[in-house]
Amino acid sequence: MHTSGDFTKSILDFLFDIIPQAGQILRRYFHAEDLPQKRKGVHDFVTVADLAVDKFFRDKLIKAYPQIPILTEEKIEDDLFSFAKEPILWIIDPLDGTANFARGDVNFSISVALVRKGSPVLGVIFAPVSSRLFWATENDKYAYWNGRRITVSQTTDLGQAIVCTDWSHILDTRDQTTSFLKKIYGRVRQIKILGSAATDITLLARGGVDIYHHVRLFPWDVAAAGLIAQKAGALVTDTKGKPWNAFSKGIIAANPILHRKISTLIDSS
Repeated sequence: MHTSGDFTKSILDFLFDIIPQAGQILRRYFHAEDLPQKRKGVHDFVTVADLAVDKFFRDKLIKAYPQIPILTEEKIEDDLFSFAKEPILWIIDPLDGTANFARGDVNFSISVALVRKGSPVLGVIFAPVSSRLFWATENDKYAYWNGRRITVSQTTDLGQAIVCTDWSHILDTRDQTTSFLKKIYGRVRQIKILGSAATDITLLARGGVDIYHHVRLFPWDVAAAGLIAQKAGALVTDTKGKPWNAFSKGIIAANPILHRKISTLIDSS
């Protein structure tokens, strides 16, 4: 399937129409006194809100674009990375930041990306409580927040940098995050752990933090956010400094000068 500018714009218009509707579903559950949930890992779980929004998107997208396959967090396939070869693919996180959502923390969002062979074509992230809408496409020069162009911070001094990171649900990777924190804690201004990769990377894209780092993410966490960060001026790579795509397991995002400095620090013994 082609991804011309006209086609991309038509999809964006479609998403701008349906994503606020999905946000309304989340807001209704967010204010519920009782939120049924079930465990899906040692430190991970899913709520009825995740499942309701997942179904909403599947119903809408299958009807509008039946030829495009869909990968969502709530419909994980055994061979996840085979999706990296799909000519065109939806990657969706119906609720990024489930733990925050379940505890009444507003730092959560909906993430929708269209991806071609692992490379994002467009990405849209919507924070329902604040009505913040972020987007970018491969055809645009910039990323946008509610229609305004956004850019990453221009901080170049590592000692003044605010770093955002997080803990993976995969316990075997947490030592890598601990190692990262040990290397940076005395060298940066502040370290934040906010609990929603998609939302937190939009914070980076608008200059709210200077560096985002995570050792283990999944495509639905980062497919849309990575593109938005790139179009906002971030250098985005995996944690080894290799080119990033939606199926990269880790991510470092920052303006190019800070990216080089934090990467050098990480690589130091």
